[in-house]
This record gives sequence, C-alpha cells and structure tokens, in this order.
Amino acid sequence: MSSNMRIGGLASGMDIDQLVMDLMKVERMKVDKLEQEKQTLEWQQEDFRTINSTFRSFRDNHVFKMRLTSTFQTKLATSSNKDAVAVSASASAAEGTHSIKVTRLAQGAAITGAEIGSSDNKTTLKNQISSLGDQEKLLINGTVFKFDPNKESIYDVVRRINNQRVEGVASHIIKAAVDADPEKNIVGEKQVQTLEFSENALVNGLVIKIGNKSVGLYDANGYGIESEAKLAMGVDYAYKIEDLAGPDKVASLVEKLKTDLAADNVELTIDPANTRELTITSKEVGIAKAVTATVSGGKEWTVRASYDETLDRFFLTTSKTGKEHQINLDSTALSDALKLTEAGKKLYTSDIVNSTVPTGVTYKEGLNANVVIDDLVINDVYTTNNISLNGITYNIYNTTETAVQVTISQDAEGVYNTIKSFVDEYNKTLELIEGKLNEKRYKDYTWPLTDEQREKLTDDQIDQWKERARSGLLRGDDTLRQIRDKMRLTVASLSKIGITTTADYTTGKLEITEQGEKKLREAIANDLDGIVDLFTDSSQGIAQKLSDSIGSTITTIIDKAGMTGNKTDDESYLGKRIDNVNDDIDSWEDRLTQIEDRYWRQFSAMEQALNQLNQQSAWLMQQFGSGA
Repeated sequence: MSSNMRIGGLASGMDIDQLVMDLMKVERMKVDKLEQEKQTLEWQQEDFRTINSTFRSFRDNHVFKMRLTSTFQTKLATSSNKDAVAVSASASAAEGTHSIKVTRLAQGAAITGAEIGSSDNKTTLKNQISSLGDQEKLLINGTVFKFDPNKESIYDVVRRINNQRVEGVASHIIKAAVDADPEKNIVGEKQVQTLEFSENALVNGLVIKIGNKSVGLYDANGYGIESEAKLAMGVDYAYKIEDLAGPDKVASLVEKLKTDLAADNVELTIDPANTRELTITSKEVGIAKAVTATVSGGKEWTVRASYDETLDRFFLTTSKTGKEHQINLDSTALSDALKLTEAGKKLYTSDIVNSTVPTGVTYKEGLNANVVIDDLVINDVYTTNNISLNGITYNIYNTTETAVQVTISQDAEGVYNTIKSFVDEYNKTLELIEGKLNEKRYKDYTWPLTDEQREKLTDDQIDQWKERARSGLLRGDDTLRQIRDKMRLTVASLSKIGITTTADYTTGKLEITEQGEKKLREAIANDLDGIVDLFTDSSQGIAQKLSDSIGSTITTIIDKAGMTGNKTDDESYLGKRIDNVNDDIDSWEDRLTQIEDRYWRQFSAMEQALNQLNQQSAWLMQQFGSGA
C-alpha cells in the first residue's frame, strides 16, 4: 500500500478526519501567531506612513509658504466705489492712495438680427424660411458653414457655430460612413468629408491631421526652423506660412496637404472650382474604416450663436472681449434670410465704416478698455476688464464720471490670520502623533481572528474586535516621541512674538493665549520685518529649521516603515521584519504539511493493523465454528 494513501476509520470506527483536524488546530497555533504578528507589523507600517504623508503635506503646503517673504507682505486694497471698480493687491503693490477713472469698458462684438418672420414650423430651415434653397451657407470670420435646409434646423445652425473650435477652417461630413447589413437591406457607405480653408487659417500653431499623418503651420515669429516646429507641434510635416507658393497661399496649402497626407486608406481630391477645399474620402466602406480629419491649434474660434423663438431673432456674440475679437459676416442667402445681412453687402464689426447695417439690425464692435490710472491715460490697451498695473488688479464693471479712490495698506489682520493658520496646521500634525503615542492598547485583542473565533462573534462584534486590535500599536513609540520633542524645540523661539508651547511638556502643541495674541498683534504692527526674519531667515528662520526638521523626520520614518505604495524591495526596518515573518510562515506551512502527512501515516498504519487483526479474528472464529 502506498505510504501516501489515507485510510479512514473503517477498522477502528474512529473519525480520523476529525482527529487529524483537531490535532492540526493545535499545530497551526504557531502559524496563527505569526499571521497576527505580521498583521500588527503591517498596521504599524501603515500608521507610520500615514504620519509621514501628513508631515509631507504640512511641509509642502504650509511650512514652505512661511519661508517666503511675500507671505507676510499681503496688502489690503479698498475701493471707494465697489460697484464700478473692485480691487486687490499683490505683495509688490506700493502702499498709498491711487485713483482710476473708467471711460470705456472692454467689450466683445455682437450682432442682433432683425425679426426673421419665421413660420411656426421650425423643424427644418426650409420649413421655417421657405425662400431657402437646397444648399445654403454662412460665412463668419472667413469660416464657411454649410447646411442642408431640408434636413437641418435653425438649432443645428446654432449648434454648429458654437461647436466650432478653430477659425478659418470649416469641416463638413458630406456623407457619413455606414456599415453594410444585407439582412436589413442596408448598403455600406464610404465617409466623405471636406476641409475648406480661408486666410484666417494661416496662423502659427494650426495642426491638420488625416489618419496617422499630420501637418503643422508655423510662421517666422513662431518657430525658427522646420525641425523645431515639427518637434514642438508633434507633426510629420511643418509648413512655414511665408513660404507657401503662389498668389493664393490657401490654395497652395491645400495642394501640399493633398500630396503629403495621402495614404492607403483615404483618397484626397481638390475640386477645380474651389481650390481651397480638400475632400477626404475613405477608401473602404463602413464606420470602422472611416478616416475623419481633425483640426486643432490655430486661432481660437470665439463666435457664439443663439436664436430666440419668442423674438424670432438670431444673435451672434463673441465669448471674449477686446478689439481683436470681431464678427465679420459676408452676405449669403442664409445670412440674408436670418436678417443678419443685406443682400450683396457685408457686415463687419471690425470695419463698420465700410459695412452695411440693415434696418432692424444692431451691432456692437469689440473694443479695448479706456482708463485713467493715477493721471496716466491708458487708451485702447487692455483687452479685458481685468486690469493689472504695479501689483494692483482692477476689476472694472462700469464707467465712472469721477475717479474712484483706491487705498493700499498693509494687511495686518491677514498676516495675523496667516500665522494663526500655520499654528493650527502645526497643532493638527502634532495631534496625530500624540494621538498615536497615547492611544490605548488592547493586548488581548489579536487579528486576524481564527475560524473558531469568528463563529462565536457577530459582524458588529468582529468590527469592534478589529478596531481594538488595531488600537495603540504605536503607543509610547520612541521614534514618535523623539520627533515630537524635536519639533517642540524647533519652534520654541516663537515665544518672542507671543506663540508658546503648552505648559504640559508631554505635548508639542503651540498656543496663542489672550496675552500672546496681544503681543503678536503688536509685533505685526510695530516690527513686521522682525517677524519676517524670524520665519524666513535662510539659516535661523523657524520655517527653514522646521522644514529641515520635517525632512529629517520623513527620512527617519522611511527608514523605519518604507514609503507609501512601496510593495517590493522594502529595505525598511518594518519591511524586513514583515519579510522575515513571511518566511517563517512559509516554513511553518511546509512543516504543517509534513506533520499532517505524518499523522495520516500513523492513523493509516493503525487502521491497517486493526484490519489485519479483525481478519485474523474472523478466521479464528470461523475455524472454531467449523470445529463444533
């Protein structure tokens, strides 16, 4: 019989499985203790790493700030007319009184169309405006938008304009790709797309991508050489705008795109009647085979559209202010029908002198702001109503007949709040350490629980057990105690300005008593430079010393518990201990397998012997019986 064969209690009548199981429970107690030791070490490691993360956050987000002179030079800015001008000041702003008069706000361009005279049916442009043909377009800032009035509504017009991203390049899907489905009698279609360019597209940074090939445009002011432009824009080809040949640079661009972006999966063509338009046709049928061209970079599209059904008017505005943001409309059948333009005439907010404003249409050109700051006239410079000069930011909301007075002063309350906030954050960090140092330890609670222990507890009791098992693992830890004491010594000199450590030397917390607050406020008012030096001095400043101390602390904890997220090659003290325990667990698991095999061999041998005795006994009984 094989030595590995396991024989149950057929001969003895004993439950050998249960016997072995009970014996192994005793043997496994050593492994259970090792698992509990491992869990304790891992929890200690997690606690140390949490403390380290807290220290790192405190140093990077709060201590670093206190090392900067600008932190203590906050300024308070007030305006005599907040409804017209709101102000704020940086640390570089000079204290004193300033004035600002607003003679013109920066504004975006806008065109409000006249009443269209639409029908009640607005499901399509053709239903809404019967005079439209089968194909119509809008030409806004040199960008062509093409529409099918039989299928698209006025809300599609709004959506297409608002979804445009780049000025000067119009993208249209002439025919969408369709997968063939013979069962549904659906014929597959190739995708057909057009890209139509205008002069407004010829700007530095424009990128055209078709399939896996791309082209970027650059000018002399953008990049010095072609290789530099290709690298910066991440493109396969780069065209210098000034070098585009021929009288029509746009047509030259399209011709080069057709040559350089040609690929096996697309067909690129140019319509002789419109040499500024490139047609991209997928060579294979189906959505999965479609190649869609994309355009990015270039001049940002800032025109936005809307339609009000109640007023029956179409609106165009720019999303940004300043004279560089204008709306230029060429007359088309659609723009005329929307009552934005007059047939055959343009409406350019950038050149309103030579434009025609139809009856009922109102326009507003994009303008820069005009202001007078401290008697300095600044006209047509600021493109927005957020103006910064000499460290002062003016947010202008209305024009003013008289100058608004602005006062810049030292923000003593702001400095006090900054220091108090630092003290609060310091104390929060110390609270975590002290909490771990004083956390109660429940030695009788171990984790993980054995199966037998789990069977005796409810789910809530298991959660409570785990909570107590994890409690107090760093209680009285020498490393944490040394860190706390070191930090207390580092900030001791804050007592010069009324910030003291608590009387209880077992903590490292700071406090600002009523008397201390008075002393701190007096120091801010009378000796701010001294406070700045106390915190920011490169060698003796508290913030520098505290930063160095925390850096040393972080290193100490890493040596003891490793870094957060480190799963392999952890050479820290606790990491090595966990590895050793894992090795012991593996060794014991092997030993337990051997012990269990031994028990089974012993019981199997016993069963074999008993079986032989039973057979012999039965034979003897048979012999005695036959002799009678």
